[in-house]
Amino acid sequence: MKQRLFCLALAAALLTGCGAAPAGTTPDTAAVSSGRGEEAAETTASTGLHVLDSGDAQGFYSAGSSLDAGLSRLNYVDYATLTAAPLCADPACTHNSDTCTACLPEGQTLYGVKIFNEDRLVMMAARSPDYWPVLYTAARDGSDRQLLYEGSATAYLSVGDTLLMGDGAYVYFCVTEEDPENQALSGGLYRIPVTGGEAQRLFTTTNHTMVGVVDGGILCVFYDLTDPSGAGARHLRLYATDGSYTDLMSWTDADPARSFAVDGDRILWMAESGAAGWLKTDGSSGQVSVEWPFTVGTGEGEKLVNLDSRMPVLDGQLLVNVTGWDSDIVTDRYALNPETGTLTPLPLSYMAGELKRPLDLAAVVGDKVLCTFAVNYLPVSSVAEDGTTVEVEQAQARIGLLSLADFWAGNPNYEEITCAMPMAL
Repeated sequence: MKQRLFCLALAAALLTGCGAAPAGTTPDTAAVSSGRGEEAAETTASTGLHVLDSGDAQGFYSAGSSLDAGLSRLNYVDYATLTAAPLCADPACTHNSDTCTACLPEGQTLYGVKIFNEDRLVMMAARSPDYWPVLYTAARDGSDRQLLYEGSATAYLSVGDTLLMGDGAYVYFCVTEEDPENQALSGGLYRIPVTGGEAQRLFTTTNHTMVGVVDGGILCVFYDLTDPSGAGARHLRLYATDGSYTDLMSWTDADPARSFAVDGDRILWMAESGAAGWLKTDGSSGQVSVEWPFTVGTGEGEKLVNLDSRMPVLDGQLLVNVTGWDSDIVTDRYALNPETGTLTPLPLSYMAGELKRPLDLAAVVGDKVLCTFAVNYLPVSSVAEDGTTVEVEQAQARIGLLSLADFWAGNPNYEEITCAMPMAL
């Protein structure tokens, strides 16, 4: 059960109204144990708070796996050389042992890698068998890996790897805590120095989904379980790190579910009904009604529209994935102007087995995007749990850079990146 919860949390970079958020408005600075020994500063003030990214102008870090050894592996895409390989400097290394700087110890699953600064990475992983969450920090070349924080089977990271945050000195993350005597989930926003120390709880949270950072505040969707009307009140809230907050938008279970994305100093939103718009923390907002080329809804033959979970915003446009009413398979993608409602079909796609998928976007690199533009399935040998060797099919992605001009125009002019081993972005 914990594995499922943890994986779902990692996938929730963007959530619809099904999410929920922090309730407490007073700080709670109770400390919990962490990997190394230095205490966090007393102040909860932060400067330059931002969501940590997996890539920068030089390259991109991704989580992968080694089927033959059953180990999680850290990969690196180098834009200068257009190559991708496990993050290991030893040319003789086979990358199938945890002595390799790219591999995690056996029994640990790597979920995401983020760049903290020009010197350090932050890695999110989970330990078997209960998938206890752990945070590591490491040098940019993968060496000097240090345990930063470790949770438990009942206290696990819920922020998702896309929403680890930093301010230049601290790593910020959320912990969800389970109480066998109480079905409601609670937890808190924590921070820990990237140099190591005690994790400091900044304030108590409950029933929330993190969205992003706007104007130094943490944007959450909050589900009010105490609402006496039973309507399922939901709020889009912007939290300061001391626990104070401002409600920016409210709706109920009876309203169409909503998803959100951050675009600079504004918040873009989209409803399940197909409406969309934007708002800012100063109270200004705009809304559009979209003319979809099909019926949006939840009935047979109708389509569902959702923001792309990995890259919901590109050049100020909302990237919208379309699925059938009874399937989670993405069939088409559109760019939606949140100010005018103008739709632009985005035709670039590829075949993954028998499934057609829109181009997978991983990162913006100047005037280009890093993307997966093809997937092939190749037979490989894998060691089963009983120690026997079995033949399985492994997905081998073809990745590359594509100019934004070509992406918008639908031109498949990819600069392919040579991968030393099968990998995925």
